[in-house]
This record gives sequence, structure tokens and C-alpha cells, in this order.
Amino acid sequence: MSKWIAWVAGSVALFVLLPAFAADSAPPAAASCAACHGDRGQGGSGGTYPRLAGQPAAYLEKQLHDFKSGARNNRIMSAMAAGLSDRQITAVARYYANLDTPYPARKPIDAAALRHGEALVRHGKWANHVPACEDCHGPVLTGLAPDFPALAGQDGSYLAAELEEWRHGRRRNDPLGLMHNVATGLDDGDVKAVAAYLAWLRPEGDNRINSSVKETAATAESAPARSGFEPPPESAIPAGPDGDMIRWGEKVFTRTGRYAETYVGNVLTCENCHLNRGRLANSAPMWAAFGAYPHYRKKNDRVNTLADRIQGCFTFSMNGQPPAPDSKVMVSLESYFHWLATGAPVNAKMPGAGYPELAKPARTPDPARGAQVFKTHCALCHGAAGQGRRSAGQYVFPPLWGPHSFNWGAGMHRIPTAAAFIKANMPYGIGGSLTDQQAWDVAAFVDHHPRPQDPRFTGDVAETKAKYHQHMDYYGEIKPHKEKKHD
Repeated sequence: MSKWIAWVAGSVALFVLLPAFAADSAPPAAASCAACHGDRGQGGSGGTYPRLAGQPAAYLEKQLHDFKSGARNNRIMSAMAAGLSDRQITAVARYYANLDTPYPARKPIDAAALRHGEALVRHGKWANHVPACEDCHGPVLTGLAPDFPALAGQDGSYLAAELEEWRHGRRRNDPLGLMHNVATGLDDGDVKAVAAYLAWLRPEGDNRINSSVKETAATAESAPARSGFEPPPESAIPAGPDGDMIRWGEKVFTRTGRYAETYVGNVLTCENCHLNRGRLANSAPMWAAFGAYPHYRKKNDRVNTLADRIQGCFTFSMNGQPPAPDSKVMVSLESYFHWLATGAPVNAKMPGAGYPELAKPARTPDPARGAQVFKTHCALCHGAAGQGRRSAGQYVFPPLWGPHSFNWGAGMHRIPTAAAFIKANMPYGIGGSLTDQQAWDVAAFVDHHPRPQDPRFTGDVAETKAKYHQHMDYYGEIKPHKEKKHD
């Protein structure tokens, strides 16, 4: 023990003497870090010490501050961080973030475990309220600073150990308790599989799994049991032209701006309002919607087909243009919804359909109270200004207002609709954790912001409001955005 104390004391002394260093040069502190994390931040000791190279600088900075404050505990790191100034922490974090250290050769991995891990990373385990890893850590798992680290290529033993720390509450510096929720929703086999897959993954390069490998039974695609209905797993998509169209429809649904670019006027995707690829109960799942059409809608005062409904989503939620009924975008989406509804009843109100209605609030929804709810529970993902957050050039969390969001004709501009969605599904991965009043208030706050004009605008705000906005919303009170372009 005395040798360990002396080693830590010497390392701390070295840290204390550090000046501020340029981000592209190695500060003297790296010599102490290298003893555990490798000379190029590659990690070491069989997963005991994680890879630091390429981690987002703000994430590394936050972790060092958390070690220093005690928010995260590790006897070595806590002692090391205690001697660092804020400038020194920033210098060390930037140094490791800028290192382009090669990844080691991939280790052999069981094909079934690889498939299982991929399903968890890409699709989550929503039956246990566990979202996909990529939904928070980014599409290529390179992280979203300061709260979501890079996972691709991290040592599997380290990842598995940290999941155990989250699960048992020994690590607690996760925002909103998100990682504790994730870890407790995974069983031991899940932990091993997801850690192995993430270790095998690379931020760039060939990440394809041999297509001849069969899917495992544990694909982690089931909808939560609360729905009473389970759509088929992705592995059940048929071969041939039908299957090709279903798969294309899923791509349109999850990456709408890329696969339906002509018809989209913002940066949203269908999945932003219909979570887990349209599979999640109480998030307006597509397996429940398919058998509900044709039916009358008061919004346009006529019987709507499913194609009409989809066109409305593109017009209002996507702030774009409706695809033609015979277009590939439309046919592929209808094919995908039809397949998701395999075995579902027709013309029946299914448990989990739509968003659960909320009782009228005890107090009138208040944007001022909602602002505090947003700051505490929502800004982590959507940003303090509500404009969403991106990783690797792609939106991970969508903007909630402004020119890149849904317009004044979308269903989500209605406070009751937004409140119902928020109560059931937000914060992401821990839906149901807000009180009803908090959901109403934060819905009012979100909808109390400018957004693109209602496409049905008659030229007169009062006339448009009287004709189309006879419900609880702020149309006519908040100036709409005129700008329709998105980056």
C-alpha cells in the first residue's frame, strides 16, 4: 500500500506542475496516464484501463471533473484528478481526443454473440425499456459530448465491467440515471454480447457481419409487453421483392431525410415520433395504425386512407411535400407497416395504439414551469436551445422548434398530443418518469416556440386559427418561422 501511495503522490505532483498545453502536443501529464492507458491512449491491462484516444474531449473533461469532485469514484483516478486545475484537465482531455491511435486487430468472436450484440446496439431491448446504444451514442458510436462517450472499439472487458458498475449503483455520474436504467434492463448474456460487439466494432471501415450467419433467437426486437402484441422480428422479413420493399420502407422510416429527401423539408425522421422503428407501444406504433385505416379524420373532414395519413405526415410533421400514392416512398412505407402488423386485428382498438391520453391537468399548462422541466429533463438530449444534437454529421436527437422542426399543422403542435407523447416516452428510455403536470407544462414550453407556418395558412392568421386550430395550442400567438431550409 505504501508503494501505491508514493506512486500516486508522485503522479499528482507531476500533474500539479503542468502548464496549459496545446491540443496537438503531448502534455507531461500523458507520461503518468500512459502507465495505465498506454503510450498512445490505447488502453491496457486487459480492459482494466479504457481506451482514451479519440474520445470526445468534453466527455473526458467531464469525467476528470467528476473524479475530482467525487461524482465518480476510483481510488487511483480520484487521487490523480484532485491535483489538476481546470486548464490542465482541458489540456489532457484535448490531447487524448485528438490522438488517432490505430485499433488493435479484432479478436475472434462467436457469431451468435455478435448478432445478439448488434441487435442490442442497433435496436435496444425495449421489452425492458432499454433503447438502442446508437440512439444516444451516435450512428457510428463515436459519442456525443459531454455525456455520451465513444463506444466503438472500446475494450469489451472494460465495457462489461462498467455496465456492472452502473447496474449495481457503484457508478452514478450518468445524467438522469439513464445508464442505470439501461444496465438493469440487460441480463448477463446481454452484457457480454453488447460489450463484445462494441469491442469488435470500428468507427470507420468494414463493420459488416457475414451475411451467411443466421440470426439468433435473442434479437432484442420485441415491443414492450404492455402492448399485448408483438410485431415480427427483423429476421422474419421475407426474401424476394416483398422483402426488399419492406426493408426499403424501414430505411425511409428511420432515415427519412436520406431515403425520402425529395419530400422532406426539415431534419426529422418518422422514428422521432414513432419510436423504435415504429414498433414501440404507446408511441403511435405502425402495427396498430395499419389496420385502423381507412377511417374518418376531423382534421380534414373526410375518410382518410393510409396513404392520405402518410401524406399528411410529410406535409406537416416533415414540413415537406406529400409523396404520390404510387411512389416508391409511399409503397415501401405501406409495405413496412403491413409487415409490422402481421397477425394484428383489423378495425380494433389495440392496447398500445397511439399515445395514451392524459387527464386534464390540475393546473393550466404553463410554459414558464415547463422551461424548468425542459432544463432538468430534456436539454441533455435536445440541447439548451431545443435545436437537437448531432454526432458524425447526423442528428441523434431532433430539434423541437425552429425552422428545422415540425410546422404549425403537425399533430405535435397540439399541447395535449405533445403532453401524451412526452408522458409515455420521455425522457428517452425512461418514459413515465415525469408527472402528468410536468408533461403538460413541458409540452406547453416546447409548443410555445416559433416553428414553420401551417401549410394551410389562408393569408390571415385569425382565419386560419378559426378554421384549423380549434384545440389547445399557441397558433397565432407565436410568430412562425419563414425559413424552410435545413442544413
